[in-house]
Amino acid sequence: MTKQHHNEEETKPAAGTTAHNTGHNAAFQTPMKMSARFQAMESVTQIIRHNQYINQEVNRVLTEEAVAEADRNLYTNLVYGSVQNYYTLDAFVRDFVDKPNRVKSWLWSLLVISAYQMYYLDNIPSYAVVDEAVRIVRKRGNQTLAKFANGVLRNFDRRYQTMDEFIATKSDPKEILALQASLPMIWVDYFVDRFGFSKAEELAQSLTQTPAITVRANNRFGDVDADKMTAYADILRAEGHDVAPSPLSPFALRITKGNPAYSSLFMNGDITIQDESALLAVEALNPQAGDTVLDACAAPGGKTVQIAEAVGRTGHVIATDIAKDKLPLIRQNVERMKVAEHVEILHQDATQLTERFGENGEEPTMFDKILVDAPCSGIGLFRRKPDTKYNKSLQDLDALSDIQVTIMNQALPLLKKGGTITYSTCTITKEENEDVVAAILAQHPELTLKSFKGWRENLDQSVHADGTIEILPQTYLSDGFFIASFEKN
Repeated sequence: MTKQHHNEEETKPAAGTTAHNTGHNAAFQTPMKMSARFQAMESVTQIIRHNQYINQEVNRVLTEEAVAEADRNLYTNLVYGSVQNYYTLDAFVRDFVDKPNRVKSWLWSLLVISAYQMYYLDNIPSYAVVDEAVRIVRKRGNQTLAKFANGVLRNFDRRYQTMDEFIATKSDPKEILALQASLPMIWVDYFVDRFGFSKAEELAQSLTQTPAITVRANNRFGDVDADKMTAYADILRAEGHDVAPSPLSPFALRITKGNPAYSSLFMNGDITIQDESALLAVEALNPQAGDTVLDACAAPGGKTVQIAEAVGRTGHVIATDIAKDKLPLIRQNVERMKVAEHVEILHQDATQLTERFGENGEEPTMFDKILVDAPCSGIGLFRRKPDTKYNKSLQDLDALSDIQVTIMNQALPLLKKGGTITYSTCTITKEENEDVVAAILAQHPELTLKSFKGWRENLDQSVHADGTIEILPQTYLSDGFFIASFEKN
């Protein structure tokens, strides 16, 4: 298990400003409640104990400037790192505490964050971690709790020099894998049952890796080719990004360093941020110029934009979503990418599509193409959204499967004869993918399942015997994703 290098230099203020040291003496310059470790403790508690979304919690803290400017990078690292590795860190801390359920939740979070710093970050000395943690406990709690924390933290180093030493005390292969990948046993069992141990091991280990950011080129003029992608890559590199081609799409680039949301190409609407697995769903749908297309579960709008680029000004896209508060995100995306004039954004529950667009509905509409990027368990996104792996259950899968079939049954009457409907999810469960496809085919003899065998040579390893695509995270180091396309005879 390799330690990460946290560069404290990155967080130092420029010359002439007040220094806030993020290391051992941070508490003396920075108000305790604005220190990275104090705020990380509070955030991890909110995420793990109260199911706050990690991205929303981190954005809230940074936006409200609740953490000192010099500590922002360290704070973000501590929260994401501690949550990504929480299953392992939680098991580790339990090894040192006799009655873990009696420990206050904020204190438990602090012990977890401290263990993360000691065993996963390589240049924060253990004594600094212990001293800072004890000061926080004294401030947040009392001297008795501070003595308890001091004893537990000092025992960490005395017993284990590395996290691998702790994991090596286990004998069950599945438990070892769960700890190595910080993946709850429920998902280790599920993956082993579904894929076998060897493939499950590859999958679980891939979920620990930091995901790249993928950008897709705006192709509204149909002029994106290899030369333009090379030019875009050169511009991004010149602006300080590390760039590599996508193995999945000729219209995408992987960014492994830097935030492309601040690039000139993004600001100008020449590129958008969209995972390469997700953008394949629209490429599989293959909308054409002049088509009328329904994007049934559209927020935040990445696929809506992609469809709108393809259908052009002679086409029409209706983008619907059940979450009213997410509709502005779709609007922002289509406006930035300059396709807003032929996109209609509506607040609509996808399980009730026919009430609005059906033959006897409020706004009868028939579509050439329909995309159902269905609500799902999101298990393919565990790398990108590490908090979600701790609050999913197997019971969720059956409930979601029912919703997914309902949405498809609502969308199908709206599809013209000869039209295509593409079903996609960002998950890798049988219940939400293969079982939904089987249910739809059983209920709709008028549908033919399209085969993607031979569609893209490098994708063939991810195409099932029935022709559907299931991308596992380890195959291309992308998000996990599933795609099935049906044609209406």
